[in-house]
Amino acid sequence: MRTKTLVVVLVLAVAGAVFLWWRETGGEGGLGCYTAPAAAGILPDTGAVRAVGCDEPHDYEAIAILTGAGAEERCREEAESFLGGPWEQSRTDYGLLRDKDPVRGRLLCALAETAGTGGRPVGSTRSMKDGMRGDRRLAITCLVTDTDTGTDKGTGTDGDDEEEQEYLFGECTQSHAAEFVGTVAPGDDTDADCREVAAAYLGLPDLRQRADLRVAWLSRENELCLVTEVPDPAGRHDTLRGSVQGLGGGPLPR
Repeated sequence: MRTKTLVVVLVLAVAGAVFLWWRETGGEGGLGCYTAPAAAGILPDTGAVRAVGCDEPHDYEAIAILTGAGAEERCREEAESFLGGPWEQSRTDYGLLRDKDPVRGRLLCALAETAGTGGRPVGSTRSMKDGMRGDRRLAITCLVTDTDTGTDKGTGTDGDDEEEQEYLFGECTQSHAAEFVGTVAPGDDTDADCREVAAAYLGLPDLRQRADLRVAWLSRENELCLVTEVPDPAGRHDTLRGSVQGLGGGPLPR
């Protein structure tokens, strides 16, 4: 009887340890959460990261342990599987982190929920798992002009040579400068391709029927097409307050 009792106690102890490990490493989310000093960069690979509880503000969530050549590409695949949808359409970035622990020395595929196209982590307090499923809470929808940053060379707009400001990820119910309308593959005529995608999103045969809207795009793995206002005489193009999906020839939502 004593032996049986001892076995039961050991099983319970192991189960408790497993539960604590599960909770501390992200639970039903990833493999643990990490922070890094701002000076370390957006996705540092220098061992500067520090493990924290996933219910605390954290910059990165580890989702896979990778080794060898091709780890970066495999990390993108892991990111899409973890998010439950296309990474490029999400408010996240992915990359490889080196675990600070010299004993484990792991190369971690990690996700960061970001504030905008500049890629800075937001200090999330929840897992990003399935963020592109269901309510798609991590999907890019509408974007707000980031007035506190410089320029984003990854943004194109109607073939203009002018430098473009970075965007913050926002909601379509707030004043915003652009709305994500779809993706196109990289090619020689992104402008024309995005115009076609934007016209379909608005429910128009041709975007040229709207003199008050134009297209822009963000370069990720594919080009993310955006619809944005034509600037007014004062240079403002961030007064939309509502989605333009299905708008057709109607008035802009302001």
